[in-house]
This record gives sequence, structure tokens and C-alpha cells, in this order.
Amino acid sequence: MPNVAPAGTERAYSGGGRQPVPEHLPFRLVDAFAEQPYTGNPAGVVFGADALNDRQMQAIAREINASETAFISRTNDLHAPPRLRWFTPTAEVGFCGHATLAAAHVWAELLELRDQVARGEVNLEFATAAGTLTLRPERVPERDDGLLWWLAMPDPQLRAEKLNPVRVARPLGLRIDDLEPAAPLMRTRDGDLILLISSWQRLTELRPDFPALIRLSKRQRVRGFCVATRDTPSDFVQVVSRFFAPAVGVPEDPVTGSVHGPLAVLLTIHGLVPTVRGRAALNCLQGQPGGRTGLVRALVAATADGYHASVGGMCQTTACGELRIPPPTG
Repeated sequence: MPNVAPAGTERAYSGGGRQPVPEHLPFRLVDAFAEQPYTGNPAGVVFGADALNDRQMQAIAREINASETAFISRTNDLHAPPRLRWFTPTAEVGFCGHATLAAAHVWAELLELRDQVARGEVNLEFATAAGTLTLRPERVPERDDGLLWWLAMPDPQLRAEKLNPVRVARPLGLRIDDLEPAAPLMRTRDGDLILLISSWQRLTELRPDFPALIRLSKRQRVRGFCVATRDTPSDFVQVVSRFFAPAVGVPEDPVTGSVHGPLAVLLTIHGLVPTVRGRAALNCLQGQPGGRTGLVRALVAATADGYHASVGGMCQTTACGELRIPPPTG
């Protein structure tokens, strides 16, 4: 991608000589996996973050108070993609799907690349703790205002979880007979546990014991818990889920992009969704009962070196402005 700094933000970047330290940084609030504004999952996006230390980023993420805030830096390097980091209100995380889509959405707008992106002339890349992430845009034919962002997911590294499923089900408010026997309890590369259950009604009724989930998370090094079901309210949707990550400051995440690649692969591996020549296409719904809901599209392909997944969604900017930079001590 062209690594060009958007006009008006030069003072926010370092490199190429000593730069004045800015007092404010521009930011956006973006709803990701959102067909309409005020749906999906909101993410903060802060750009020009080169001068920020970890404590300052954490303070800003806590102030924005979205489930994740993305920080974009190294934007004036013509030889490497921008750097992207993600923070919840309480901790840095190694990968976040919805905030990555939000960052691509904002960066395309700042570089005034939407027309080029929409014509398929340019993809966007970010250097992250999860490796170099590539985002491919796709024009939504029935939407004049919409781009669908596809994110090629890191290797899900799914493995069977050794924990007794009863120990996981109980603090989530589940009984052992709620679990779907067709798929075992699985752990992802991000330390999330995926549980499949048989009833959409039971999914909507869940009221987890969050203190117990936090204790379990810390003992077993679990980031979050994805509870999903194939019992969906619409033929258009193949799986519905909820996601809980109280140990990292997110009691319930409205829509979790990072878990949907592994979830789609799990369903494909176990033959729980239709496939054509080793490929599966899923519409996945995630949301809080009575609250936000978002649509995640997922593609899975079987290759010689394993299963690869991409997740896609639309983004909507709902707020923009400037953030006062916290003192370096945090």
C-alpha cells in the first residue's frame, strides 16, 4: 500500500529528524461488522501514535472505553507497512479482528484511497504482533456507501482443550447436556475457548458468573469464551454466538472478529457446515441480547498446509475528533 501520511497530521509522527511532541492526536470511533451505524462492535482508532508509550496507549484505550482501541504508527515509512497495536480498557492483546477492520476503514479514508480500494487496485497491510495482516476490500453492489473489508486471518492453531468441559460450562451458566456432542471444547491461538451448544434459546439466556470466569481465565490462561450454536433464527445465518472476556476488561464483546476464523474452521473440520470442494462460506451473527448485533462473513478453504480462513464485514464511522495526550507517566 502507499505509505503516505494524510495531510494535516505531520506533527503527530516521528522519524526523519526531531519532531515537536503533539498535544493532541486525531481519532475515530468506528462500528465494525456493522451494516448500519450504531450496530456491530465499536472500536477506537488512533493514528500518529509513534510518540505514545504503552502506558499512554493504555490510558487512551481506557478513556475511549471501547472493547478495543487500535493504534496506528510508523505511517511515514515508505518501505514497511504501518504498525498496528490493540488495547482493551485494561490490557494489550495480541490480535483483534474488528479493530483491524476499523483501522483499515479509517486509513483508507485518510489516504483518500476509497475509490482505488473499491476498484481493487490496492490492498492494505499492517505490521502487528500477529504478523503482517492483509485486508482486501470488496464493493457491496447494493450499497453505494459500503465497502466490505476481508481480513486474511492468522493460522487459528486450533487444538482440543484438556480442561473438563464441566469446569468451563458451569461459570458460563451452562449444563453439560447443553453442549453439542459433535464438536469438542477447543482452544484458539489467542487463548480463547470455543464451546458449541445445541440451543439458540439457551444462548440468549446465558448469565455468566463473571468473577468465576475471571478466576478460571487467570488459572488457565484463557483470554475469552466463545459460546456458539448452529440453532439459528434464520436460514441466512449458519451460526450465532456470544463472547465473554472479563479477565481483559470485556465482560461481553458485541462482535469478535478474531474468534470467527477459528470458529468457522472448527465447524468446517467437523463437517457441521456445507462445503464445496473443501470450501465453506458462512454468515455468522454475534450480539448481546437486547443490545448490539453484528454480521461477520467467513470463508474457509482447505489447502495442502491446513485450513485458512478470512472474515469480512462493513464498517461505519460514528465519531471523529482529537484526543488530549496523557502525560508520559500514564
